[in-house]
Amino acid sequence: MISIDFKIATFLAAARYLNFTKAGQSLNISQPAVSKNIHELELQAGRNLFERTGNRLALTEAGHILLTHAQQLSSVYEQLNEGLEILEGRLAGEIRLGASTTLSHYVVPQILVDFHATLPNIKIKTLHGNSRQIEEWLLDKTIDLGIVEGLTDNVSMKYESFLEDEIVLVARSGNPKAKEPSIRPESLRGFEFVLREQGSGTNEVIRKELVRIGIEWHELNVKVVLASTESIKSFLARTDCFSFLSIHAITRELLAGELQIIEIDNFEIIRDFYFVRPQGVIGRLPETFRRFAVRQFSKKESR
Repeated sequence: MISIDFKIATFLAAARYLNFTKAGQSLNISQPAVSKNIHELELQAGRNLFERTGNRLALTEAGHILLTHAQQLSSVYEQLNEGLEILEGRLAGEIRLGASTTLSHYVVPQILVDFHATLPNIKIKTLHGNSRQIEEWLLDKTIDLGIVEGLTDNVSMKYESFLEDEIVLVARSGNPKAKEPSIRPESLRGFEFVLREQGSGTNEVIRKELVRIGIEWHELNVKVVLASTESIKSFLARTDCFSFLSIHAITRELLAGELQIIEIDNFEIIRDFYFVRPQGVIGRLPETFRRFAVRQFSKKESR
């Protein structure tokens, strides 16, 4: 394992705890050893990194600058060591993931194929549920990491943006009511819809955007309500109904020419998918998975 310079590691611990004694305990060194390393770093920097007022410790402006770059440097070292372990096939264990429905069906499998090929010694178990369930599973340690479609106001959770999604109006190719590539919002009142059941988080996002363009939810002619995206796609393929679906859920059907997207003037629903975990330090394997997923989708989007 390649280690970051110890003075930088000492500074990061001191900046985290703002207490030299606690910093020393986290590094298994004495408080005087922490003071000595920080003093040497301040001599190299040519300025104070901490302000000391009685028993209180705070970062100076120079300390804040160093902290930003030290955190970046620490991340680089972590990725370096992770890459070396991947190269040598040493990473092993189990990761328990929780994912909301759209993600568990259409996004997570793409990640798992590449992840398993790269790290075959790591086992993955996945549960799917809504955002609240995933938060509960994280808190009771049923899962290590969650991937969800929206944010909640739970301050005990840390959300990190992962992937952009778009919800689009969809119909089967050849639908006689979908001859035009784009429509005006009022045309929606003349369509028949198949949608998810009430309570779906996606429905709420759609409703808000419809209201913004002057269409009330009750004005949609909803002929059928189904419990899953897969059942909606099957229904669309055999009827002249329309639906609103995630772009990630219809990639295969678009490529096969089975479904088509109909643009709506002045209508756009862009949302983010998020990794979610409890505040604090994440385990090494879940963090490896998170970084891998971010890198993989960054590569795909840049192609």
